[in-house]
Amino acid sequence: MWMKADFLKGRDVFRLSARVGKRTVCAITMNRNRILAGALLLLAVTLVVRTFMPSRGPAEPAVAGDGTPVSARAAPAERAGVRQAAGGAARAVRAQAGGAAAEASPEERAGHASAEKVAGKASEGESAEEVTAARERAVASWDSLVDRLAEREGPPDEEASRRVKEAFDALDPADQMDGIRRSLNLFQDEQFPVLYGILFDKAENAEVLDAIFSDALNRPEEIKNPLMKELVKDKEHPCFFESARILDVIGELVPASGGAATAP
Repeated sequence: MWMKADFLKGRDVFRLSARVGKRTVCAITMNRNRILAGALLLLAVTLVVRTFMPSRGPAEPAVAGDGTPVSARAAPAERAGVRQAAGGAARAVRAQAGGAAAEASPEERAGHASAEKVAGKASEGESAEEVTAARERAVASWDSLVDRLAEREGPPDEEASRRVKEAFDALDPADQMDGIRRSLNLFQDEQFPVLYGILFDKAENAEVLDAIFSDALNRPEEIKNPLMKELVKDKEHPCFFESARILDVIGELVPASGGAATAP
């Protein structure tokens, strides 16, 4: 069997034939256009096969000059980046928690202080029940003292003011705001000065001092004006600036040579 290809001149025809002996077994006749179409089809099939044929195996990893794979070198840096991101997230969470604590109300902050106080006393040997019982006794003692003073007639004496200060300081920080509000609601103008021992102590809770001072501003002038004149003698007192401002408005503030304000 043998193959024979003939190009017929003048007719642009290509003939491919297969012969066995003198007998032609198969013959294909194609013109130039068919040849070009076949070549283009073969090229297209080759491109499709090379594009979609799976790779023979994984590519070898890139190797640095010292023989260490580049991926192995990059891994520690990637892990460090992950740790840095996690640390940043943790710091953000702590910052958020710190901001929430800073925005807590005075009652919430007093509650936290009370809890810490209970934990501290419990660590010193006192049980939580004993601490709670002592706290309840302090509240009961304060309420009883306030009730008795509210029923009195006439201005309070120094002994009453001293007892009020001691009873207030014995209260748990979480109970002080409730205690001072109760006394402000019950005390008439005549008994109000019994709270001056608390108000003049600038080491007391600022919210407590502000509550007493705000209530005093709603009292008669013969109570609030002398009180503010006393407060402006101490520039470090939390109520100093507001007292000085009000006295200045009503024309009763006189600047002192030492820097602190005084009232005539």
